Amino acid sequence: METGRRAYDLLRGYVNQEWERIRGVDDKDAQSELEQAMVTAKLRSDRAQNTEPEPVIEDPQAWARRILGVTPTADFSEIRKSFEKLNSRSDPSKFPVGTSEARQASDIQNRVQKAYAILADGVDTTEKRFKSLEID
Repeated sequence: METGRRAYDLLRGYVNQEWERIRGVDDKDAQSELEQAMVTAKLRSDRAQNTEPEPVIEDPQAWARRILGVTPTADFSEIRKSFEKLNSRSDPSKFPVGTSEARQASDIQNRVQKAYAILADGVDTTEKRFKSLEID
């Protein structure tokens, strides 16, 4: 059982590290946006239907690049690699159900997926299809 506990502690550390990184990325205005989004997510989970609008992001490309930790000159393979790394680290199923760590992981994963969707929309479909192929 010690191995399981050690793995849990490591995963919790990774999620907390990423949570702090994402929190520290934004300035004061973006910090209030994050808090508003967290409140909205909590309300959404408390109610089956949510009539409140999503928080408005002024520059979605810059926001998405900050969340994924990639530069403005990053190509699709770098974006995809960063997304896969953050998405797997923040998998809420790796934490006990109903814990604060699981909720944080879910929030992080939602932000990472939204950021990836924003950046993937700007990439040519041909590049997405052929850059993901692994040819020996």
